Amino acid sequence: MNIRESSYGYWSSHRAFTWVAVGAMLGVGNAIRLPALMGEYGGVLFLMVYLLGLLLVGLPLLIAEWMLGRWMRDDLIAGFARLVESAHAKRVWVAIGGLALLTAGLILSYYSVIAGWSLAYTFRAASGMFGHLTADGASDVFLHLAKDPERSLSWHTLFILTACVVVSHGFREGVERASRRLVPFVVLMVLAMCWYAFRHGDASAAFDYIFEPHWERLGWRGVMEALHHAFFTLGLGMGVMMGVGSYLPVDAPLRRVALTVMLVDTVFSLLVGLAVMAVVLGAGLQPTSGITLMFQTLPRAIGGDFGGSMFAAGLFLMTFIVTMTSATAMLEPLSRYFMDRQRWTRVFAATSAALLIWFIGLGTLLSFSVMQNMRLLGRNFFEWVQWLTTSWFAPLDGLLICVFVVSIMPRELVRHLWGETRAWLYPVWFTLLRYPARLGLIAVLVYSTGLLDWLVSLWGN
Repeated sequence: MNIRESSYGYWSSHRAFTWVAVGAMLGVGNAIRLPALMGEYGGVLFLMVYLLGLLLVGLPLLIAEWMLGRWMRDDLIAGFARLVESAHAKRVWVAIGGLALLTAGLILSYYSVIAGWSLAYTFRAASGMFGHLTADGASDVFLHLAKDPERSLSWHTLFILTACVVVSHGFREGVERASRRLVPFVVLMVLAMCWYAFRHGDASAAFDYIFEPHWERLGWRGVMEALHHAFFTLGLGMGVMMGVGSYLPVDAPLRRVALTVMLVDTVFSLLVGLAVMAVVLGAGLQPTSGITLMFQTLPRAIGGDFGGSMFAAGLFLMTFIVTMTSATAMLEPLSRYFMDRQRWTRVFAATSAALLIWFIGLGTLLSFSVMQNMRLLGRNFFEWVQWLTTSWFAPLDGLLICVFVVSIMPRELVRHLWGETRAWLYPVWFTLLRYPARLGLIAVLVYSTGLLDWLVSLWGN
């Protein structure tokens, strides 16, 4: 069965698709998390396991998602329905597309809130507001924003509105153009931030903290964290890569593009992490991670000078930008679903999808204020959404894609989907998807849900 022509058109070039894929993957949260994990779990040893996870688990699954998207050329649910019919499989496998859309929408709903805070902090950093903050002062500044529903709502709305406008212009005039212009700008920002951090921070301490090998710190948990991060940093299991893959031409060099975007994402993460850690360690502070590092530790570290304020403003602006490029890639398949299923115009479909995500995001926004103490089994709304998407939905969807391609689809159909001119690479890719990718995703799912910790505790008892 031939791969259909795309009724909506294609990316303007292979290079343009590379920019879009890079924009969909990049994230300052992931960039800061990688060096923090390296510092905690063995330095360069953790990095080696992480790179191995990218090659053995991330690479084959990334290519598989692009291939499926290129073959389907539809919204994810209709596309999987057609694919299931062609494979003579049970209809239950259509749930892969639905789960991917659900995951993308839920993740974007809380990405939007955090990105809104980043934009708010951009202006605060540029104004010199973070000069000589104490630990309590930095915490108060963040909580003053997070616990103010009206302010957080304004930034959340602005972010979703911006993403909606970009997607409404089309996948080429909107998503592609935004990625082609913003991603190179982000690269320049990273280089400028590294120049400042290495000159005014403690670059030597940052290199030692991130790269110094410690065998005793790696352990089984370090290996699991490396596999977990290798999966999530590529944006897999949430329909994004299948969505952007639906506009790929048949002759797109998937292997080369995949290796390129993985390399860019890794280098970006290491450079951002080094810059941030150099500033934090140079200020004599202990490294943290996640929201605490971004919105509390970093504002304390920059001091009151102009250069530090510009560094922080640049980092928060970069966070907003890379989250925006990821958000447009997430919003595109959701909009495409409404366009194909409801026959809506792109503008109306993008607006409807954005409104739905905006509404779900209110739960996350209010989880830091009026709904903070409204908990179910110890978790508030934001914690439930984050846990379900990152611990269950995304790794489960990735695993189902592996199983479907390897065990359910007829082998000749899979070979046709490959489409690469170098036929000898097909068995290599298929073997990676069949064995290490599936085993790795099972390990990620068992670890991220807490089942592995439970089993280890039983073994210890």
